[in-house]
Amino acid sequence: MSDIINRPTFLTILCILTFMSSVSGLWSQSERLWNPGITADKTRETFEAVRESLERQNATAEAKTMDQMFEAVIEQTTADSIKTGAIIMLIFESLCLYAAYLMWNLRKKGFYLYLGGIAVAFIAPLLMIGGWLGVITAMAGIFLSIFMVVMYAFNLKHMY
Repeated sequence: MSDIINRPTFLTILCILTFMSSVSGLWSQSERLWNPGITADKTRETFEAVRESLERQNATAEAKTMDQMFEAVIEQTTADSIKTGAIIMLIFESLCLYAAYLMWNLRKKGFYLYLGGIAVAFIAPLLMIGGWLGVITAMAGIFLSIFMVVMYAFNLKHMY
């Protein structure tokens, strides 16, 4: 007779969500890595459109500060920065995928690996990309993950 894992339903759902998110992230980051120039062009266009939209709405001192920030991000958005960001996020997604696998098997070290992945996604863009683009990349990488960490933390009692 084999060992039957008694995994809580909530943990099962969290792991499945992480599996789906990580696989999707691996795919999209791979596309960014394969086509960094195209991605950089599209990203610059998006930031320019947002900046123009904000300029139409506001002409205050805050708008000038925002315009400077957008200009810095647009200048930093190059094929090299996209490639660096994609590599960082591929590492993050891979760590999260393996961490979810461990937590699926009720291994507590998966939770800590997940935290490590979040640390990579937050710190690496700040150090390797820098500037406003590094900040934006770092925040985008960990936004949903923080919410997931809290929910995984509620399930630590079921892991060994």
